[in-house]
Amino acid sequence: MKKTSVLLPGTFDPPTRGHYAVIEEASRRFDEVRVVIFVNPDKTCLFPLSDRLEFLRLATAGLPNVTVGSSEGLVADYVRENGLSFIVKGVRTERDYLYERGMADWNAEHGAKTFLFPAPAAVREISSTELRLRLERGLPFDEIAAPGTAEAVAAAYRRLCP
Repeated sequence: MKKTSVLLPGTFDPPTRGHYAVIEEASRRFDEVRVVIFVNPDKTCLFPLSDRLEFLRLATAGLPNVTVGSSEGLVADYVRENGLSFIVKGVRTERDYLYERGMADWNAEHGAKTFLFPAPAAVREISSTELRLRLERGLPFDEIAAPGTAEAVAAAYRRLCP
């Protein structure tokens, strides 16, 4: 029986409960989930790659079929080069859906099919942007950070923005 291995790509700056909900759902549905931070030179992130990788490792520690990594290439190329079955993306809003559908169409043209998972209602309003805003303003953010990451995120933020 062929193992179903999927890619869950993103920036994860930092990972939220919304990201975790999609990762956890994918881990229930597929044999192997690779959560990969794709480095986009045109995008400025608050947290360096090493911190974001650590946050994801902390969040996914209880999910044995999930691995964490990073890549600088194209998502479709990564899927093909690593023999993965699909791309998995979470969708929170209609705007997300339209963007991700366009990306899914492009990836399909390049040999990589995408599953779009609707975010659960409880996490639909959560975003990395909201989490970063709460950090900047000194507001509580634990309830929207990915499980197991709040302490590490706070420490990294204090280091970066003393």
